[in-house]
Amino acid sequence: MALASPPHTLLCMPTPTRPLHWLIGPPLFAVWIGVLIAGAVLVAPARASEPPEPEPPRLVVSPVAGSWTLLVNLGPATDPTRLFQPLDAWVTSAFTFDPLAKRFRTFRRGLSALSDLQVIGEGEAVWVFVPPERLEGDLTFWTQDGIVVNQTQRLCPGFNLVPWTGQDGLAVSLATIGLPVRRALSWDPLRQEFDVWNPDLPAALQVDFELEYGQGLWLHLGGSEVLDWEQP
Repeated sequence: MALASPPHTLLCMPTPTRPLHWLIGPPLFAVWIGVLIAGAVLVAPARASEPPEPEPPRLVVSPVAGSWTLLVNLGPATDPTRLFQPLDAWVTSAFTFDPLAKRFRTFRRGLSALSDLQVIGEGEAVWVFVPPERLEGDLTFWTQDGIVVNQTQRLCPGFNLVPWTGQDGLAVSLATIGLPVRRALSWDPLRQEFDVWNPDLPAALQVDFELEYGQGLWLHLGGSEVLDWEQP
């Protein structure tokens, strides 16, 4: 006697005509959808993150007047002749200041025996002199790429000739918070005068000038310690 085969109930089940969430219930349906989404996230290939491209250097244009102008080398360290080659027809001498030795170093074009300034450092402030008759009361302009940004400055007690490599438009009173500043002096090459900020004087007697990227300034510090000035 042949044995009857068990009914193939799984194969013969009618195709459900109701939605899946009705058959398994809303709670289980939500869990099932969550598992599918999580699996898709795990299976999907991760995209390799690409590092952001560096911003191009900022183009800085500085006016140079007859007589004295305070500039900043915003590129790598180099010799004065190469640095000021675009100003060769006007600049006759340049001066940096050593705050430890408390003395200037001098470059005089064509007079190497009288020059002890061999290199102008990266981010170093430098005075340049143009005989007034060469520009006849006019201006020329020095253009360079601003590579040096947010450079930390080493400050000594006394006078420091420093660059500003931080953000534009920051008041000097805010930029020097925490420093024992006695005076800060910003040079205007057009007027050939300093704007002076002195925290000990009333506001009416001083100029809380705004700093511009690439400008040089004098900082006169009190105290007896060498400090680092971080420029935001």
